[in-house]
This record gives sequence, C-alpha cells and structure tokens, in this order.
Amino acid sequence: MSPDAAVVPAQREPVERREVRCGEDDCPATASARAYRVGWQAERNMWVLRFGRQPRVVRVSCRCRPVEYEELAIGGRHWIRRIERTDHGLVALISPEAVHSKVSELWSLIMSGDAR
Repeated sequence: MSPDAAVVPAQREPVERREVRCGEDDCPATASARAYRVGWQAERNMWVLRFGRQPRVVRVSCRCRPVEYEELAIGGRHWIRRIERTDHGLVALISPEAVHSKVSELWSLIMSGDAR
C-alpha cells in the first residue's frame, strides 16, 4: 500500500455546528465526536535527517485557538504540523506524509472539524 492511499477518509455529510469562530478562512472548527483521527507523530528532527533542510510552510491556520496548524512541503511531499500551546511550551506533531492533494483534503477536514 502506498503512503498516500489511506491518509484521508471519504468525507461525510456536513454536520450542523453552532460555534463562534473568528471569521478567518483557515480557522479550525472544534472537532466533532466522530471526527477522523489523524495519525499524529512526534516531529523530531526528521527534516534535516531526511532532506538536509527545513520544510517550506505552505499555509497556516489562524492563531485564535490554543491549537494551530501549518501545511509543510519539502521534496514534493506534504505534511500538516499541529502545534499546541500548553503551560509547558509548544507541542508539535506532524501528520503522515502524502502528496499535496491528499494533504489538502486533510486540511479541509481539520478546518471543518471532521478530523482531529
């Protein structure tokens, strides 16, 4: 199975949610109880070890919530970085790698609250 095959599940019917969001285009919604669980992994220093440099940040979510997201790209591969602000500092996790179209679908799911 290729690493791109199972990154994003089929999208479900939209669920009506009543929540206040900041109004930014990339403001992540609160994840629903049945949201797809992303296989988040510790970031470590994989970029330098694998590619010899840091990834490019393609887009970022708004920063109005304690968890924010960044889409990263390097060497034709893409990831989403999840950054959580805690009392002890920042915790950064990354999604499984995939091609841009799959990560773009995952980004949309996260922003709509259908993935977490």
